[in-house]
Amino acid sequence: METLQINPKLEIQASRINDAHLCVVIDDFLLNPDRAVAYASAHNDEFEMPERAYPGFVLPVDNVFMKTINRFIQREMSRLFPFCRGGLEFHSQFSLATLQPEEFTWIQRLCHTDPRLAPGRVNYAALLYLFQDPEMGGTGFYQWKDPELWVEMAGVQKQDPDAGFERLREKFQMFRDPPCYMTESNDAADLLDTVPAKFNRFVFYSGDVPHNASILRPELLSRDPARGRLTLNCFVNALPKNR
Repeated sequence: METLQINPKLEIQASRINDAHLCVVIDDFLLNPDRAVAYASAHNDEFEMPERAYPGFVLPVDNVFMKTINRFIQREMSRLFPFCRGGLEFHSQFSLATLQPEEFTWIQRLCHTDPRLAPGRVNYAALLYLFQDPEMGGTGFYQWKDPELWVEMAGVQKQDPDAGFERLREKFQMFRDPPCYMTESNDAADLLDTVPAKFNRFVFYSGDVPHNASILRPELLSRDPARGRLTLNCFVNALPKNR
């Protein structure tokens, strides 16, 4: 398995999503990004649609394939974000958004936060855009208008993905409107920032910030990893730094 090679001449750009959270964006991240696309394409038949809210297919990736990226996160991102350099746990996957809005469950219309995996630990996420057409969409960051409600509703739909829809339809205009990918502020959350997509662009952020794939043109999505909205995602479970 060929190792992914990180560009040694990176320019790390950090900007603030809100008062509490940063977002890092790094362009030209890998020296061999086509290797990642080739790997996903070679394993196309192994992609599966998860039970969770992701609107498409995912392919788990072994940490051996991700070792250079994991080391980069451990070394560089721990300098910018409040998590400890040691004791990190990594889970990585290729993600391929494919669903059209008419196929959504109600939760797929919304931004989301990454689930807490263990008490006393924090979640961060990295993604690498591996598609050429920026019109397939970047990543939006949001702020809930009623955070407690969405924690409750996420619990309601765990057993039945359609549970709670009628309640939401009564309360929110967005659930009376035709379904679409969330790309702007609505009556559930306010848009804080959007990172545009660019091939071989790396983005790192806290999983506690509501976020989603900001897809304006879902008709461009494809089940083919070489043509579709392919990303390489790394989820980091970490110990918070003592401030």
